[in-house]
Amino acid sequence: MSQKPSVPIRLIALDLDGTLLRSDHTVGARSIAALRAAQAQGVEIVLASGRMTPAMEPTATALGLDVVLVSYNGAAVCGRVADGRERMFHRPLQTDVAGELYAFARQERLQINYYLDDVIVSEDGPHLRPWIDIYRDRTGSPYRFVESLEGYLHREPTKLLMVMEPTRREEVAEVWKAKLGARADVVKTDPEYLEFLAPGADKGAAITYLARARGFGLDAVMAMGNGENDVPMLKRAGLSVAVSNACGHCRDAAQHVTENDHDHDAVAEAVERWVLG
Repeated sequence: MSQKPSVPIRLIALDLDGTLLRSDHTVGARSIAALRAAQAQGVEIVLASGRMTPAMEPTATALGLDVVLVSYNGAAVCGRVADGRERMFHRPLQTDVAGELYAFARQERLQINYYLDDVIVSEDGPHLRPWIDIYRDRTGSPYRFVESLEGYLHREPTKLLMVMEPTRREEVAEVWKAKLGARADVVKTDPEYLEFLAPGADKGAAITYLARARGFGLDAVMAMGNGENDVPMLKRAGLSVAVSNACGHCRDAAQHVTENDHDHDAVAEAVERWVLG
């Protein structure tokens, strides 16, 4: 079994879908036990996901641990339940960018999630409902359906997300990366998802904020992930681990790759190796 790193790990940041969560959206008993053992040794557990905060709560409950939630791909950080689940950090998307994206989505008849106050505001319709159902079935996120999003465009959303056919997602991503430049970060997550966030709002910035708030360096942080949106935190963490089912970009960014995949307690494997020893 691998030895612990030279600097003791004080915080573990875990992606959810495809990393901690199995294909059936549950957490394996071995991973739960490993994380509880780590917390018992004084290690802080942080869940870091593209999901909105309410959609992360069931996983925190399943762990039976009071954890910090990094949500919206790092655009928001909420403290522990013991601290009132207070929002510690929030970096929303500018309204001018949101307006441009909405106009495009309306013209192209694409479904768009507008995240406000931990609720998804969305237009509805027969051509949009299949994409809404894909996202809602996977995440359990709360929706507020409106006739038009135009009445909400004066408010800065925490993020925007478009859901579409995967091959079209690739085309739309390239167009908007070029068009927005430094005005927003464009992130591909699940095969159908294209996310738009404020510049620098990513999981790497979130764990950097948390480490500073806790008074230790990033060398004391372990991060685990499987997707492109996990790369920023893997690059910043002192100990970075990709699960065996991770994408190529994620594997390239990580120092280690687990033998097990997310369906077979990859998180437990990593925590047992590098934290519990």
